Amino acid sequence: ATLPEGRKLRVAVVGGGPAGACCAETLAKAGIETYLIERKLDNCKPCGGAIPLCMLEEFDLPMDIVDRKVRKMTMISPTNKEVQIGQTLKDDEFIGMVRREVMDEFLRERASQNGCTLINGLFMSMTSPQRNDEAYTLTYNDFGEGDGTSRQGVKKTLDVDVVIGADGANSRVAKEIGAGDYEYAIAF
Repeated sequence: ATLPEGRKLRVAVVGGGPAGACCAETLAKAGIETYLIERKLDNCKPCGGAIPLCMLEEFDLPMDIVDRKVRKMTMISPTNKEVQIGQTLKDDEFIGMVRREVMDEFLRERASQNGCTLINGLFMSMTSPQRNDEAYTLTYNDFGEGDGTSRQGVKKTLDVDVVIGADGANSRVAKEIGAGDYEYAIAF
């Protein structure tokens, strides 16, 4: 997109888990006008809570974000394949178990403190630009307003220059851009 002179690049990150929140923080720190759209700010996700020890330092996470320190665990796939984790840990190492709602909130708040605008909303659709000087228009349901008795939210739009989909395995952004069908999702 061609930006009007004097206007910052505008980026929407859809999905406020670890990937989306870290992406939004990095963009905001760089001075980019950043919006982070997350549908469930209080999401207690049952999976994805194991983090390697190196992640604490690499992502500048405080030690108190770790809920439990685990030395061994077994991961079992849906097809019943088992993988033993922790066999190569040194005496002073552990696998950090975090509560995702705690870690995700910490990362989103850090992005917000660095200048990112956090939107409690559900991404619904996107209109792609037809010309180089046009923006993407995102339609979303904003849950941040209203009386809280309904999860319908208020329909709103947001114009941005770049859209980043970090909204998980069943990504609405991927579907919206026709990213294709896939049988497997890989997470790191």
